[in-house]
Amino acid sequence: MLALVTIGVFGLFHPTELEVRPAHGGAIVIERGGVRETLEGAHASRIRTAARVAARDGGPAEFILSVPGRIQREFHGRLNVRQFDVRRNSVELLAIVEMDRETAVASIVGAELSASTPIEALKAQAVAARSFLAASHHRHEDFDFCDTTHCQFLREPPSPGSPAARAAEETRGLTVAYQGRVIAALYSADCGGHTRALADAEWKSGEPDRPLGPDDYPYFAVECPRRKPGLVSGPIAGHGVGLCQAGAAEMARTGATFREILNRFYPATTLVRAE
Repeated sequence: MLALVTIGVFGLFHPTELEVRPAHGGAIVIERGGVRETLEGAHASRIRTAARVAARDGGPAEFILSVPGRIQREFHGRLNVRQFDVRRNSVELLAIVEMDRETAVASIVGAELSASTPIEALKAQAVAARSFLAASHHRHEDFDFCDTTHCQFLREPPSPGSPAARAAEETRGLTVAYQGRVIAALYSADCGGHTRALADAEWKSGEPDRPLGPDDYPYFAVECPRRKPGLVSGPIAGHGVGLCQAGAAEMARTGATFREILNRFYPATTLVRAE
């Protein structure tokens, strides 16, 4: 059975109207107010109230969702649009995409790192992203995750055979575990030469909530290959906890495998298959 996650998308745009259409010339079914509408080819429909979108058989569909005039992305999954009052006489739409966890992993890798990143670093990123999805649940009231860096940055699914898709496929199911439990693996863009322990991290607006609790991974501070000779540290981008994307890429360029990269940035952990 596929593991599914629900992801709230386009929330930063506070949409009052959405537009949906099939992707790749296919077909989708929109259900709203008890009425079903089938869209095929290039036909699109505006959504201004609660609705559901799926394939003809009710399964996941390939569709293009947009906030008209602002943002557009392709998704693979089922769409659930909810309507809620933000203030008197003001209504917004909440777009929630239910997708297979592996689709989400590939989409996150493609959003977080460029296609030119060495494949072993992409694989390490895939395992970290999958671990975060597997260990975290219901980070938002109405869905599991959002598509911003508050949870994990997510865009459209990468094309089959692309580096991001390969990274997800070649690590399928693998997660990082500490003392037998999968961890919500944190990562940042560039630690500047040395990752930080959890207690020393500086958390900025928009970054993942600081994980606390007796069962959390301690996030040991480790030296990173991004360290410049003779310098204590270099430029820092992000909280510096867990995997350093720049450091992972540097390790991969010098021949390290994704397993070696993960061992460097998540000491005392093992790789296990997520359920």
